[in-house]
Amino acid sequence: MTVADARSAADVSPGAGANPGFSAGGAAHAAAWGFVFLILRIFAVSGYDWETAFAVSTTLSLGDGLSLLFGSLMAGHLLTAALLVFVLPLLLSAYLWGPRGRRPVVKLLSTIALVTLVALTVSFHSWWLPPATSAVLAAFAMMRRLSVQRRVRHAAMGAMARVGWVVEVAVLLIAALVQTPWVPHERIETTHGTLTGYVLSVDSGYLNILTDSHEFVILISGEVLSRT
Repeated sequence: MTVADARSAADVSPGAGANPGFSAGGAAHAAAWGFVFLILRIFAVSGYDWETAFAVSTTLSLGDGLSLLFGSLMAGHLLTAALLVFVLPLLLSAYLWGPRGRRPVVKLLSTIALVTLVALTVSFHSWWLPPATSAVLAAFAMMRRLSVQRRVRHAAMGAMARVGWVVEVAVLLIAALVQTPWVPHERIETTHGTLTGYVLSVDSGYLNILTDSHEFVILISGEVLSRT
């Protein structure tokens, strides 16, 4: 990392020094981000219908956070792949040339993003993902070599310094745009016919289902013949 890079990173990196309120502020930020993510997911899978969103919200519990996050990323694999082409190179660039104090977190996020990239490439035969990601990483490397006065370089260094915000915005985009729920799609045979949709929760005596047309349906367990 050159002196110019360090100066540029310092200009765009807010709050580089430690402060006593960091832990409390970080926890508050994570809680606020989680709340926004949850609200966006509920409205997205409900087709942005208020009453359906209210019904869907009643199926969630405090322990559903992790499955909701990863289920949402998997459900929106096309959008996840498109965002990953930009996010993974940015994470790698931030690790290589960004502020050193954030490297442990950036390394963890980079590892998760890389594993996700491999899984998407193999699972959906998206062989274009690795070359596209490498091309974007090469573009970041080229922008880093530009003059400090160049706006493109300043924007790239700013993105590296704020890589956490970029990742958060990317995940929130997935939350808002992916209308597929975080659980597998099922074909449910009932005594009244066949229903296709997503079983959001199974409570004592009944199932809460979101249909393919974003309708919230409650089925009595005794009416269900099979689920495939």
